[in-house]
Amino acid sequence: MALRESIDNIIRYIARTGKIVEGFNQTLKYIKLGKLKYVVVASNAPEEMKNDVLYYARLSGIPVVEYPGTNRDLGTLIGKPFSVAFLGVIDLGQVSEDMLKPFIKM
Repeated sequence: MALRESIDNIIRYIARTGKIVEGFNQTLKYIKLGKLKYVVVASNAPEEMKNDVLYYARLSGIPVVEYPGTNRDLGTLIGKPFSVAFLGVIDLGQVSEDMLKPFIKM
């Protein structure tokens, strides 16, 4: 559970101090443009959409972090009143890249 709380805190801090985009369409758009540093995918994201995001992220060389919670948890975590299955990180803000390295899955 400590690992989940740790990634929760990191994503919450990125959302507050950095710049993010949420949602499938926006995340995919920014992946194709090469403007993202990381992509966060919820554990229960739809498989077809997840495969598209993973494919383009791999082509662009963007690391993907798989969030262990649901899309509803991810939406609540970043302060949105709706579920968010995909999250693109444009700017990490005050978070070091070393803090995210242990969570990179794909």
